[in-house]
Amino acid sequence: MEVATWILVVMLSVALFIFLIAGIILIVKLVQLSEEVKKIVAAGQQIASKTDDIVDNVKGMTSVGGIVKTFANRVIENQERRYREEDVARAAAEAEAEEIKNTKTKTRARGASRSRSSGATRKK
Repeated sequence: MEVATWILVVMLSVALFIFLIAGIILIVKLVQLSEEVKKIVAAGQQIASKTDDIVDNVKGMTSVGGIVKTFANRVIENQERRYREEDVARAAAEAEAEEIKNTKTKTRARGASRSRSSGATRKK
């Protein structure tokens, strides 16, 4: 081969080597960029889901149906609480009445057994 062809081959080899290095650097940068894009997309999805939740909350608070539903739920909760308190008070009163009844019955039984035993000793 002549010198001119060798010079041409060397120049083309150097150019291809430069393009190869540039391509590798470009691919590495694109991979890094795609990782950053994934992070940004994930953050965007989180923001979108939070925004949907906020919109649902605002919609529920501002719509007439949501206000009525909230009011009805609070009324029902208050009634349930009041009924529970009444049930507890009623159960406590019944237990107390039962205790008093049992105490009176025991007192009468003692009094009756004493009168029987004293009547038996008097007859002798």
